[in-house]
Amino acid sequence: MLKLFIFVLILITLVVLSMFIAGVLELHKQEKEDKKNIIRDGMEGYLDKTFGFGNVTIFKSILDADGNTRYLVYLPKYEWFKSPQYEWYEVYAIQSGFKHNAIKG
Repeated sequence: MLKLFIFVLILITLVVLSMFIAGVLELHKQEKEDKKNIIRDGMEGYLDKTFGFGNVTIFKSILDADGNTRYLVYLPKYEWFKSPQYEWYEVYAIQSGFKHNAIKG
């Protein structure tokens, strides 16, 4: 009788644990979707609109002679079983928003 009780208790524990893990995974998935749906402003928002959400990485920020901040960003391009090729861009602020220029290497 004690063995049956312990077996049932273990089954109940496993079911509750699996429900908890499924809930945590669903919550994590929902948080990622909410994070993607947040409208970002500023330079990150411009990068998201131009290159896609989270596709580019900021490599370095540079101060130019006028005191404006320019950002050096790169966009990896992946091919099947090859190392990624990187496209480099310089992003800077203008009066009406932001602008980017491709850097030829």
